Parts: sequence; structure tokens; C-alpha cells
Amino acid sequence: MSHDAHEFFDFDEQEPPRRSRAGGWRIVLVVLAGVVVALIFAIASLLSFDKAGRLADWAGNSMVVSGTYQTMTHDLVTKDYNGIYAGIMPDNELLEDHPFDNGLNDPTQVEVGEQITFRGTETGQQDSDFPQAVDALLAVDDGQLRVMDTDEPGSYGAGITDSPVTGQRVKAGVLAALSLLSVAGTVWGVRALNRHAR
Repeated sequence: MSHDAHEFFDFDEQEPPRRSRAGGWRIVLVVLAGVVVALIFAIASLLSFDKAGRLADWAGNSMVVSGTYQTMTHDLVTKDYNGIYAGIMPDNELLEDHPFDNGLNDPTQVEVGEQITFRGTETGQQDSDFPQAVDALLAVDDGQLRVMDTDEPGSYGAGITDSPVTGQRVKAGVLAALSLLSVAGTVWGVRALNRHAR
């Protein structure tokens, strides 16, 4: 057999491993991407389920105050900071029997229309980390009206009812389904690459 023929057959024998290595890398990349996307959706789903559980505790026993960012103060638990917000106390029957704990000073009785300040629940290191406007969810806890959560304006409506709780549970279910779809898509992608490599 001629030298050229040897080179031809050697080239033929070496080609499949190159294709196999390339296919292997594609499979690894597909698996990694699928795992990352599935984890993102799964974590988001768990957070939504957790929020739905917390909102359910406050349904029918809460009110909302809108606030604008003023400054920041040391967080009570971590080494980060919380935003301090100012707002006007709206009319709500919860004010009649419960002193307001703003998370900054001792609880005090406040009136409808009174200007208040309160500690937000977001954490950060500098002013730019905090939203300029929030809605604070106030609920009765241990006999006092406290800021339970702060989020973007409109997140709680006029207060927590069964509707936002259901909405959060639906959102959590959709995110869980997307996580499962990501896993299924990853499995399909790997099988497709394996078929193509043969």
C-alpha cells in the first residue's frame, strides 16, 4: 500500500474521535445551561411559595403605606443597611387599637394623615441600592402594627387579601413548571446531540 494511501486511512481513523470530542463538549454545555436555568426557576418558585405563605398570614389584617426614600440605617441583623422611608399614614381601622412600630423608634399611636418614617426590609450598602419609592405592608404582630415587608409600589394593593396570595401561588406553580420544562428540554437536547453524533 502506498504512503498516500496510509495517510488517507490514518486521517479517516482519526476523524471520528475529533467529532466525538466536539459532541461531548456540546453535551456538557447543554447540561450545564439546562441545570443553571432549571435552578434559577426552582429557586424563584420556592421564594414565591415562601412569600405566598407569609402573605397568607397577613390576609385581612393588614394595610399599605407608600413611602419615598430618605436615607439608610444599619440593619438589625446583618452588616448591611436598610432604607428609611417617609410616607403619610392612610385611614385604616387598624390604627385605632394598635400602636405603630416603624422599626426605628419605640411604638407610638399615630393618627390618620400623620407623616411617618419607617424602616424598609430591603438591604444594601449604598443609597443607589435602594428603590426611591416603595409600598410598605403593615400588619398586626404581637399587638403592634409593624412593617412586615416592603416592595415596589402596587405590590400589595390596598392590603393583603386572598387574591394576592393566590396570585403568588400561581406564580410559584408556573415557575416550578418552567423548571421541570428546563430539565425536560435538557434531556431532549442531550439525546438529540447523541443521535446526531452517531
